[in-house]
Amino acid sequence: MFHRTRKLIRACTLALVVTVIGCKSSIKDTVDIIDGVDRKQIDTSKLAINAFANDGRFGSISSQFSEIRSTLGISRVRVLMAWDDNVQPTPRSEPNFSFYDNVIAGLAPGQSALIVLTGVPTWMNDRSQWIGGDAGRTFVERWVQLAVNRYGDNPRVIGFQIGNEPNNPDFGINQTLGFVNDPVAYVAVLARSYSVIQNRAPRKKTVIAATTALNQRFPENRDYNRAMRDAGAEAFCDVWAAHIYGRQFENIVRSGGVADFLNGLSKPIWITESGAQGVTKQLEYGEQMWPFLLEKVRNIEYIFIYQFTDSAPSSISYGLRTLDPQAPVSDLYTHLRSRKLSFVEKRVINGNAKP
Repeated sequence: MFHRTRKLIRACTLALVVTVIGCKSSIKDTVDIIDGVDRKQIDTSKLAINAFANDGRFGSISSQFSEIRSTLGISRVRVLMAWDDNVQPTPRSEPNFSFYDNVIAGLAPGQSALIVLTGVPTWMNDRSQWIGGDAGRTFVERWVQLAVNRYGDNPRVIGFQIGNEPNNPDFGINQTLGFVNDPVAYVAVLARSYSVIQNRAPRKKTVIAATTALNQRFPENRDYNRAMRDAGAEAFCDVWAAHIYGRQFENIVRSGGVADFLNGLSKPIWITESGAQGVTKQLEYGEQMWPFLLEKVRNIEYIFIYQFTDSAPSSISYGLRTLDPQAPVSDLYTHLRSRKLSFVEKRVINGNAKP
């Protein structure tokens, strides 16, 4: 009786899911979603990490990057270069790159960085300061171009990501440059930036900005991505970026969903942010979401964990490291450290002690 009742409940649940979704957006592998996504081994060769190194309570810039490389075995980091009042408080002042110089100089041996160029100082809200009355052109000529000139020859730099979550209304740059509801405006800035990078640093990658999580707020976030593609964005980038948060697995595999969109692109895919809140929940999320993504989406080259450090309370922290003395590191940190130690031990046994 119990087994028959359970089967009936499962059948009804499956029927309800299919009915709610509708024929045009039916979910593939529905039974897997209903049962829950299995935890699988993380492909650590795909892992990179967001590491902004802007909180000295976690140690010096160089010590943080060294820890990522030597303890966690991660050689690729995503760093933020924000154009803000600290960098250029007035239109007439010279940009101060000193902190960002220290970030790049602090990279550990064998480590490389993707630079995110974003932000606007408050004086950019004054239209009279825009070059030719164009906010996007001003951003490119007064920030992107200077950053590319400064770091474009650095062999430790992988490339430049132009902006971050252009559809996010909480970021001032998106309001000032008019990106929030206008993907075409973003693509225009991407195109200008791509030209700068191609001319000044042609060996560096131009990475499109990822929108807010592609599997969330469906289909709005997907539609913003579609609009960027339709505006010609693939011609102006080397890599398509996406952010993945939450557990909306169904939006990845539904017809017309995340997998269908990303698999239809001609560019390699970098997941430039993905992670979960809570120091006891990060490993489970990584073992569910990241193998699932790699199974469903072709051509994912890297998944950048969000993020290395976070001062938020450990119960809601995205950080692999926190300031909580009772929970200084997450379960994902412990897992990656253990795998790195295991890897080193195997090399020692084989007569090669280099990590």
